[in-house]
Amino acid sequence: MSMSERGREPAQTHVAYDDVNELIATATRLMQKDTAPETLTAEDLRRIGAELDIPARYVDQALEALARRREAQALEARAREEHARQRALRLRRGAWVGAALLGLLAVSGLVVRNGLTSSLAEVARQRAQVRNVLERRESLRARQASLTPGPERDAELSGADNRVSVEIRRYDERAANFNAAATSFPAGWIGRLSGLPATLPLSSEVSTW
Repeated sequence: MSMSERGREPAQTHVAYDDVNELIATATRLMQKDTAPETLTAEDLRRIGAELDIPARYVDQALEALARRREAQALEARAREEHARQRALRLRRGAWVGAALLGLLAVSGLVVRNGLTSSLAEVARQRAQVRNVLERRESLRARQASLTPGPERDAELSGADNRVSVEIRRYDERAANFNAAATSFPAGWIGRLSGLPATLPLSSEVSTW
């Protein structure tokens, strides 16, 4: 006896008489399973049907019905696979579109925020310019307070007042431009998220420059 055959020997070599019938029945089923063919031909089925008094035409009809059912199941399986493939494709496309939209929104938001920040900086520079001409006018008035009034002194003071008026008007223009942008959509929303002011005061609302 070979080593492989000895390896297949049952662990139990003594069987009780009460177990013999069960063991023989199990062995018979295993033998029938090993000797039975995996598939049957149509002729085999007709022969089996004849043994059971079933006419061959009914066997053929049953075979056709089985073939149709198998074909329908195959079509259904392919349809499910195609549906799953299309769904996965749509999900991938949706993910790409979503990522592209998020990227576009991020870039657009950055551009808008930079525009608001630049506009705010212009307003701040213009406010500093207004403060500068106001200080220069006050300094001029202080120097000329002791001088005798005359056309030359009056013209110099008038020129200082005009420069203040021009710079204040420029401030109002820049502040109005910022306010218009900051209250529009989506710039206003982006500005609030960035911590930028919603509006800036105009000159009539400024008490101290």
